[in-house]
Amino acid sequence: MKITLLPSEKGDCLLIEAGAVSILADGGMPGSYASEVRGFLGKWAEDTGKDLDLVYVSHVDQDHIAGVLQLLEDTVQWRVFEHKRANGQPATKPPFKKPPEVKRIWHNAFRTMVDESEAIGTVLAARANTLSSSANPSLLRLADAFRSVANSIPEAIKVSRRIAADQLNIPLNGEFGNLLAMVRGQEVISLAAASTLAIRVIGPAKKDLEILRKYWKAWLADNPGSVDKLEAWLEDNEGPIPPGLGVSIDDELGNRKSVTEPNLASLMLLLEEPKPGGGVTRVILTGDGHSDDILAGLTHHGRLADGTGLHVDALKLQHHGSEHNLDRSFAKRITADHYLICANGEHENPDLRVLEVLLDSRLGTLDKLSPNPETSRPFTIWLNCSTDYLEKQQVAHIARKGAPSDKLAKCIAQFTAVEQKLADAKQASNGRLKLKYLKASPLKLEV
Repeated sequence: MKITLLPSEKGDCLLIEAGAVSILADGGMPGSYASEVRGFLGKWAEDTGKDLDLVYVSHVDQDHIAGVLQLLEDTVQWRVFEHKRANGQPATKPPFKKPPEVKRIWHNAFRTMVDESEAIGTVLAARANTLSSSANPSLLRLADAFRSVANSIPEAIKVSRRIAADQLNIPLNGEFGNLLAMVRGQEVISLAAASTLAIRVIGPAKKDLEILRKYWKAWLADNPGSVDKLEAWLEDNEGPIPPGLGVSIDDELGNRKSVTEPNLASLMLLLEEPKPGGGVTRVILTGDGHSDDILAGLTHHGRLADGTGLHVDALKLQHHGSEHNLDRSFAKRITADHYLICANGEHENPDLRVLEVLLDSRLGTLDKLSPNPETSRPFTIWLNCSTDYLEKQQVAHIARKGAPSDKLAKCIAQFTAVEQKLADAKQASNGRLKLKYLKASPLKLEV
């Protein structure tokens, strides 16, 4: 199995290749998709001749869904171009390589959660403004999260429009009877007849989707401006496109009440594939989910017994290493040969306290070490960003704008602290800890 960590700014974007099956897990932010992911996927499709068997959208937040929407918009442009060219009509070739074909999408779409006939508005903005008056850094980050969701819900509706039968005709949640993707029984999903890759849904649970349903219905309350903009877009895109188309760390971490409803409803997956020499490759994809829900999903599928732990080949650290989504108990129970962190320092992610408990679980004192038998193994932390990468972005920003970006400056400061903390841990690890950072090209992991 090969995992490519694609640049995604503050979001997630992973390409997973397991034998004949290829999966895109989230799409990151619009800027990173346009500047980095678009070209990579186009060249990947051209070089390999492969399609994307699955585009998996963990949840609606902009830093996960926006790149997926751009992938679909790029596909529309190429279909229109090819249709016109095939019919002898004047056509301008899109200024980017043709994206890979998307065979199916898993995504708990807005239209399946609420009645779209209700007026589209927002109470999130009001909640964000209230929280913004606080001096508490955690509440300020929550305010930013609410604003992000307010932006991403229209993007989620646009995704639904693009994949509809009269446009791109991409099956949505087909393996779930075209219903919501969530934990039901103990189903094992295969994406291709010849594939040995087994996929299990470990989240969300039905209760979390019901909470999200209420949350989104509240979002539909009161903002005619948002309604007008979205309805205008839907009207423009109606009908078919061309055919073919201060306290202790442990008190600060893992507070589930501080996680937004869309994050708690993240679609989370356990991937398993037999290894050639015996055993099973295991990868956990967590979206922005919470540690309690990941543990519950693994328990549901018989991979985790009460009080025991699980060691996997790769764990995508939930919510970019946010302090609200992971605690010491989780770090001790779930260990990995490879920890994947998608973050660029924005919102102070990855959080230094999260890194501390993660490192403690593998390198710390006996009371903080994981009891898993594999704890003493070497392990690698992968980050799809670096201070060097961010500084290059800052130089480019200054060249364009004539002044540095305050946001990038904060990201650089956070990532500098992250890299220093990890460097200190590596030096003290006696060779057990390896670090991989994004440099000029995406990181590629073979598991």
